[in-house]
Amino acid sequence: MSQIKNAMKNSYFVLTLSIFSIFVGYLFRIFLSRSLSIEDFGLFYAVGAFIGLFTLVRYLGLNSALVKYIPEFLVKNEKNKIKTSIFIVFVIQILTVLVFTCLILVFHNSITLSLFKSNIADTVLILMTLSFLPSLFFVIFQSVFQGYQKLKTYALVEPVRISLTFLFSILLISMGVVGVAFAYLVAAILTTLVFFYSFYKLDIFAAKAKITSGILKKILKFSMPVFVSSIAVFIITYTDTIIITFYRSFEEVALYQVAMPTSQLLLIFSGAIAAVAFPLISELHTRKKFGEIQKSISVIITVLVFLILPFVILLVSFPEVIIKFLFSDSFLPAAITLQVLTVSMIFYSIFTVLQTTLDGIGRPFINTKILFLMAVANLILNIALVPTYGIIGSAFASLTAYLIGVAVGLSFVRKLLNVSLPLYKLVKVSAGAVISIGIIFILRPYVYLPIYQQFVVLLVIGWVFYLAFVIFSKAITKEDIGFIESIHMPKIAKILTKLVFRR
Repeated sequence: MSQIKNAMKNSYFVLTLSIFSIFVGYLFRIFLSRSLSIEDFGLFYAVGAFIGLFTLVRYLGLNSALVKYIPEFLVKNEKNKIKTSIFIVFVIQILTVLVFTCLILVFHNSITLSLFKSNIADTVLILMTLSFLPSLFFVIFQSVFQGYQKLKTYALVEPVRISLTFLFSILLISMGVVGVAFAYLVAAILTTLVFFYSFYKLDIFAAKAKITSGILKKILKFSMPVFVSSIAVFIITYTDTIIITFYRSFEEVALYQVAMPTSQLLLIFSGAIAAVAFPLISELHTRKKFGEIQKSISVIITVLVFLILPFVILLVSFPEVIIKFLFSDSFLPAAITLQVLTVSMIFYSIFTVLQTTLDGIGRPFINTKILFLMAVANLILNIALVPTYGIIGSAFASLTAYLIGVAVGLSFVRKLLNVSLPLYKLVKVSAGAVISIGIIFILRPYVYLPIYQQFVVLLVIGWVFYLAFVIFSKAITKEDIGFIESIHMPKIAKILTKLVFRR
């Protein structure tokens, strides 16, 4: 397990900076919600979703090919092939980005009139499109850093980018939503300049690039399946906002862009656990220890749901308090949507473990098929529900897509590894959360305190009951905690020990 331990150290470092990026990004969103009108806030994220959908054009799966093959070339001391690979990726991406940018610049008026129906959106669309070109450079740099195992530098790229975007948005907020779009462009340029020196220090420029059909085929062969999988991910990520923009209003986009990222904060847990689960399952599968894989998945899913549910209790019981405190009263209509999306994150987190399991046993193509099924379901349901039910309909579309992902993913994992969900334990922890939420809603009308004091008192009552229910129902056992500690998750094991077994 020494390799897993080393992977864990690196994963924790990268995860820490990833969480920092999420935190800064969330603060940035709060800042925008309080600095822009609700319509401009929605407009910005509507344009961002449209642009984001076309980042597929920028990547094409080629960056993953660099991460894959640079270590191989380094082992063989083939620096010429490294430079050739980077050059190929750069040329292909810059050509596709230039074509995309030209198309947007030519047809921006038509896009603005047909989709956004706002003159201000035209300037925002152009500025954010122009940011594609400088972004191309630092994204390639980041992939190269990862390939060279320069993980500290690799992990710093996104925190620097989002921090610069936040800083320049503060400086340019007097220009409104146009200033924020300009901040994105400036931050992309500066991020590239900041990391160019680190890229230069890798001594890649000294090598000679020689494009051959062999290297070109190698890169394209690896990148195409990644690109195909990315299509599904981007559809799931961006189409809901685009469809809300088309059928509803910027105000509803704004409401959705408050509820959705708030619920997605719960994915920090699944991200952390997936970082551990992947190398663990991969090694166990290589050693043909299928029984241990079954136990690993069962314990990991149980612990993951146990850790998520207190925050589900928080967001489902007090959505309006959270929204009012973080954003403003203007966004309170997003409360029900936040509740639905919060529940959907439970299933998405479980799906992440199943997805990681399939990747760990060398079946990534199955994940591609599941993701496409989820993407199609999400798209169809959004088109069917959003015109009538707005953002609540979109939230239920996401919930249904994630349920489909869990059901189909579980069927494959059960078939390949004879693994089932630990339903008995999941029912126990879920029952504890549901009863806790019920207690909070029953007591709420009778607790005559100012809103934030009432929030604290009732939340403590709900959490204490949830924890007591888990302890006395034995949903989490000492054996589970011992297993978590054995797979190099001592911090989580320590937390569980203090919460569940401390008397």
